[in-house]
Amino acid sequence: MSDPSLAGGTGGLAGDGHQSGADAGAAGDGGAGGDMGAGGDMGAGGDMNGASGSSDAGAGGGPPVLVCSGNFADCNQILADGCEVDLSSSHANCGGCGEHFACTADEACEHSQCISLSGCSDGTREGFLPVSTFPRIAGCTAWWEVASMRDPKTGNACSYEGDECEVPADACGNGWHVCASPPFGAAEINSQATQEQCAAQPGAYAAAVGDQFCEPCSEEGAGAACCGDRCVQQNGSCLYPGKTAWFGVIGGYTNLCAAIESYTVQRGVLCCRAP
Repeated sequence: MSDPSLAGGTGGLAGDGHQSGADAGAAGDGGAGGDMGAGGDMGAGGDMNGASGSSDAGAGGGPPVLVCSGNFADCNQILADGCEVDLSSSHANCGGCGEHFACTADEACEHSQCISLSGCSDGTREGFLPVSTFPRIAGCTAWWEVASMRDPKTGNACSYEGDECEVPADACGNGWHVCASPPFGAAEINSQATQEQCAAQPGAYAAAVGDQFCEPCSEEGAGAACCGDRCVQQNGSCLYPGKTAWFGVIGGYTNLCAAIESYTVQRGVLCCRAP
């Protein structure tokens, strides 16, 4: 007669949670005592509704991975609170998860991109204040060697009080550019500020356009158009008919739009944000 201890059959090994219920007792001899292991993770194919997604078992039977939809992400990797972050507007996780995607104190996350609020890469605006009155045009003091107002950004923040700019555009914050850069043109400036407002700014801020003929920036324009009380009040017509000022001369060097230098305090770049 068989051993009475085996009358019910040996139970299957405890499931690890990554097996389906039908397989959980497969390792046993099929006795009635076989149970699926308690405490395992959710089996493959099980769904866990998050804030904006579902959970699937990881490849190779690993832990569940939360699959999010739209702009949402599981940045804290806690399944219980689902897809907790909206990457399109999260200041700490703008466009992706982690410190690399965090915006600075001077930036807001808009459509998954960090956008400067001041318009200046150092977070401090010197011209066109307050920001609420001039939300899309800013005067940013900076210093640089001879460089074109149309040179593309290198991505290195700079200012007059801080690091030297590799190119003038580096003085403009994320989401901003040197005003009047192609394809925007002079209207980007005169639509944001009147001639009186332009002339009243403390300092001299150069734009990527000539003071006489607007396009192209060349020797014909004799210099870059300028906003500020330290601009040379030439009677150009690029920004304001008969009243456009230019950037001026430093050390006998005529500052042209494609060859500007600046080492003087309260001189810098006119930065604009595209619509």
